[in-house]
Amino acid sequence: YRSSSDTVLDATTILLMDSPFYYRCRVESSTLQLVCPLDSRPVQLIFRGLQVVKEKRALLRDVSGVVKPGELLAVMGPSGCGKTTLLNCLSGRVSLDGGEIWLNRERLTKRWRRRICYVQQQDVFFPDLTLRQTLEYQARLRLPDTLTHSQKMQCVDHIIEVLDLAACQDTIIGDYTKRGLSGGEKKRTSIACELLTNPSLMLLDEPTSGLDSHSAQALISRLKKYAEQEGKSIVVTVHQPSSRMFHSFSKLLLLSRGQVAYYGSTANIGRFFSTIGLTLLPHYNPADFILEQIKGPEEVRERIVAAARAARQGPDCPPELRPDYNPSQHPLCDHLIHYHEHHIGHNGKEDEGGTLWLDTQSHASSSANSADDDYSWQWPTSFWSQFKVLSERNFQEARPRMLSRLNWLQTIALGLLAGLLWLRLPRTEAALHDIQGWMFFSTTYWMLFAHFGALSSFPPEREVINKERLSGSYRLSAYYLAKMVGELPLTITLPAVYHIISYPMLGFQSPAVFVTLLAFLLLNTVVAQSVGFFVGACCLDLQVSITASALYTLATQLLGGYLATAVPPWLAWARYASMVHYAYQNMQILEFGVGEPIACSQPSKFLECKNGTTIPVSAILENQGGARGSGLPLWANTAVLLAFLVIFRTLGYLVLRYYRVPK
Repeated sequence: YRSSSDTVLDATTILLMDSPFYYRCRVESSTLQLVCPLDSRPVQLIFRGLQVVKEKRALLRDVSGVVKPGELLAVMGPSGCGKTTLLNCLSGRVSLDGGEIWLNRERLTKRWRRRICYVQQQDVFFPDLTLRQTLEYQARLRLPDTLTHSQKMQCVDHIIEVLDLAACQDTIIGDYTKRGLSGGEKKRTSIACELLTNPSLMLLDEPTSGLDSHSAQALISRLKKYAEQEGKSIVVTVHQPSSRMFHSFSKLLLLSRGQVAYYGSTANIGRFFSTIGLTLLPHYNPADFILEQIKGPEEVRERIVAAARAARQGPDCPPELRPDYNPSQHPLCDHLIHYHEHHIGHNGKEDEGGTLWLDTQSHASSSANSADDDYSWQWPTSFWSQFKVLSERNFQEARPRMLSRLNWLQTIALGLLAGLLWLRLPRTEAALHDIQGWMFFSTTYWMLFAHFGALSSFPPEREVINKERLSGSYRLSAYYLAKMVGELPLTITLPAVYHIISYPMLGFQSPAVFVTLLAFLLLNTVVAQSVGFFVGACCLDLQVSITASALYTLATQLLGGYLATAVPPWLAWARYASMVHYAYQNMQILEFGVGEPIACSQPSKFLECKNGTTIPVSAILENQGGARGSGLPLWANTAVLLAFLVIFRTLGYLVLRYYRVPK
């Protein structure tokens, strides 16, 4: 390590930088020895006798294996054999019905899950962010606050170089509507996001799926080189690799209907099959041969599974898989200790406290509340750091979608059209209905725009958020608050532009009314967006959420007070569940109560015009809302709208927190 990279954080904590990776250690005050916690150590993965049963069907049956630092284990087998289920178990995302998983001396716990990276088969990203932006946000979220911004960017630069992504780092991720990264580049980006945290254990589900043979081989070669150079334990699932790729794997775990059909070195695969009378011909792809035998006659498949079971009882079985081996009582393997000492090295003489060592006793317990949790943080960054980064990312991600050229054109055109349609309306009783029409149209249009905009953006975003929540990138509360704040300027921009264009064209000149009407229009828009977030969080099916939203928004328009003024008495209570009702009432109170009054016509339908020349706002509201006294004052309508805002935002968070937990 370069001494210039050593950053002293305080009297007892030292951050060792090995570009781009970090090791957060503490100084033992009594011995002046440097203790490096679990997140800086290589990991030996042991899984034994894994059993998973779902709906009376055994997905995994007695599956075992060992992955040491520097090894690349390939999990192969036909479709539906349990490859992805095994990775879900190893990552802690699926509960076991039997068996055990050990990482060094500890069982797999939630504390360990944050140090395991899981690259799923589907590459999920925000499509409008560039590759570099994606990695930078991941680095700022998942690397600790003890690193400076420049150090985090050094990590990003190094990962881009390692995975050969420099040529496309400024290209957007893209999706089916926007051209962006290729399939291979997206897969390497998925891996890059996980490598940023320097995980000791990597799980990759079908990383070569959808790639051409050259790209697939290059990816596996990079993973193998990375495992060997950095001492990482890597597990990948593959379906049908090429011969060259097959021989790149350190070990092979072959599954058949959830059972182990072979476990061991890829170099010994031919000898294993020859012992049961199945000969691997020269110059034949071993992967093709294996799958042909596994998917062959049932008798052949059973012979292979039986031979694999017998091999576990033989002398070649790894000691870690023997029944008498207890990981919590046996010392770590010599390879692990040797690698750890070699990788971190010695800074100087032992009496100077420079020796790095394995504090195995301090990590013997798997309790998440152990003393070492102070040095193996639950969250890599603070709440406010996460909030700041997520707010910025939400703004960057949502801006192309919410402020697209099409939306700008639509808003400007609609503002001009509304202004021309209601141009220079006189303040008379004859034009009263038209003035109310502009108010109601403005309220309902932006309610629908915000509601369905939030609704349509939620399904694709949910996949990204679920992936990041499962990886422990940030707190849900930080994301949710950041989404509310980060998108707020974008949410109110277009309604404000519409109001600025259309309202002055009506011919009304009161600046106070102009500003206050704008405020209530924006408040109603934000409330509608909150309802959209809540419905989107509740409904996984977009069609169901659209149907539910259509019913609610149409009902709230009908009960708003403009389309139906004579509501049946038994249904009058329903208007108080309409957000449009409160916003529309406030706009009328302001426009007709604070603004220039409405002149009476002759004859007039308002009784107040018999003894006066203008119509009071109370009479207008009574005509719109039914019986006298049924309306609420301005402050009460505003309070109800704010209550809608708080309630639906809170309900949306609770749904995501407790009901839509990612699995």
